[in-house]
Amino acid sequence: MLTAPILRLVAGTTAIIGFSMVYPSSVAFAGGNTGGCADSGNTLVCGAGASGQSGGGAGIPGGGSSAGGGGSTQPQCPDFVPYSVAFPGGGDGGPPPPGATVPGGWYVDLCAVGSVQGMSTGVQWFATGQVPGTPPPDPATVGAQAASELRLPVPSLAESPTGRGYVNLAEWLWIGSSIWHPFTTTAQACTAGGCTTATATATPAYVTWSTGDGSTLTCNGPGAVYNPALPANSQTTACSHTYTQTSAGQPAPDGNPADGAFTVTATVTWTVQWTGPDGSAGPLPSLTTQAQTSLQVAQIESVNN
Repeated sequence: MLTAPILRLVAGTTAIIGFSMVYPSSVAFAGGNTGGCADSGNTLVCGAGASGQSGGGAGIPGGGSSAGGGGSTQPQCPDFVPYSVAFPGGGDGGPPPPGATVPGGWYVDLCAVGSVQGMSTGVQWFATGQVPGTPPPDPATVGAQAASELRLPVPSLAESPTGRGYVNLAEWLWIGSSIWHPFTTTAQACTAGGCTTATATATPAYVTWSTGDGSTLTCNGPGAVYNPALPANSQTTACSHTYTQTSAGQPAPDGNPADGAFTVTATVTWTVQWTGPDGSAGPLPSLTTQAQTSLQVAQIESVNN
């Protein structure tokens, strides 16, 4: 365990950060010296520029650099990461220095002295959203995260005739219209460069009905509700299916072979779009919700006089 009571920023900086940094022995630092850090008594230098480093060390966790077998891959510099990410278990770095802009946090530049000309190694305080070289999250990505958190309702199925249909008689199909409106959720994600808030909106587009007899039907809306108080010839629907065979021999919900029924499935497809804080927007993959019911279909018996 290596402890530095005072850490001085190197490469020409003169500010003294008055807090303790404790590095667990399990942390892998770049370089071949102890913990990847060179300790001169009151100045602790860690990273690719640390004294005594060799070319074959392990990368700092959470950073953008690595080296192995004598070679190296240069990070995109400056490469600031939160202090607690660069040094796991190190905490948040302590309170801000006098006169610092808050809110903010301590960050470590993984581009060490000696590896990139003019870059300083060490810990620095940055106000929230002001970390150089690190953009905030992409709003499309945050919008996709918001979409993954949408909780869309399951459709409520209805039909007429209810419970039992008849061959060659149109069966009206619809779902509860209370769900037929947009649903919205918002998510936020942050990087060292700031936070991005984005919204995902799911809008019902159409309903696909699988009628159980091998047919499918697409309805551009929830479907019209059949009103038994009105004459049948005064009502119309664009969402109905006419069965040409009975459900005899189909699986029975109650296990009784005499009660064979078609499994009717309604799948609502939702179009999804993300919206960013600057008014940007774009499509996301569609979502679906689904429900099932059973429908017996019988043959209408005719009586000859």
